[in-house]
Amino acid sequence: MNQAHFPITAHGVEADEPRKSGAEAEERVMRLINDAIQQHRVQPGDRLVERELSAGAQANRQAVRNALARMAQAGLVNLTPNRGATVVQYSPETTRQIMHARIVNEGAALVALAGRLDDGGRDRLEGILRQEAAAYDEGRIIEGRHHSRAFHAAFTELAGNVMMSRFVSELIACQPLLGMRNSGRQSSFSGVIAHTRTLAALLRGDGHEAESVNTQLLLALEREFLRESTADPA
Repeated sequence: MNQAHFPITAHGVEADEPRKSGAEAEERVMRLINDAIQQHRVQPGDRLVERELSAGAQANRQAVRNALARMAQAGLVNLTPNRGATVVQYSPETTRQIMHARIVNEGAALVALAGRLDDGGRDRLEGILRQEAAAYDEGRIIEGRHHSRAFHAAFTELAGNVMMSRFVSELIACQPLLGMRNSGRQSSFSGVIAHTRTLAALLRGDGHEAESVNTQLLLALEREFLRESTADPA
């Protein structure tokens, strides 16, 4: 089991600040861990050390433990008695369930959004798509994946169902950990073409076409995750 290492202080936190408790301190701890997950600086099974999280977020131990408990509820951290906290490692079956839940909920969001996407929403999605395409074109794969996840979160939010958007955001937050049991290879899988087609369908008011394109993309992504999780390291 590897041990995850974190920066001495989180962004925006002064090194000599007293370590605090409360909701803000817990949020700093969660942001520290989430950033490490999204940037692929931690791997499934890595151990999360309380003292490093405490120092990195300038949060006391109770705030760290509360934050870890919240992240365990979100499915990103495992808490084991006498062993502490580790980054979750998803099984192939859990990967399938996460992707199926995304297909159902994102599809419903796209159908609801079609025909009522306003200029602001269009500009937002087009901007994310441009950033995603540029990142992949320049070989910045991790950044491209970040923008890809942002595209899905954005169209779900724009559909207007707050509870659905929150649920999908939690599912999307799991994505960097799917298929990462084999860290010896990095896929360059890109959804730029599918995202372009999805946006075009939305602008035509064809929600079912947008849903179909998104479903095929997520199924392909699921296959990629499962292939990554079972392939032999290079």
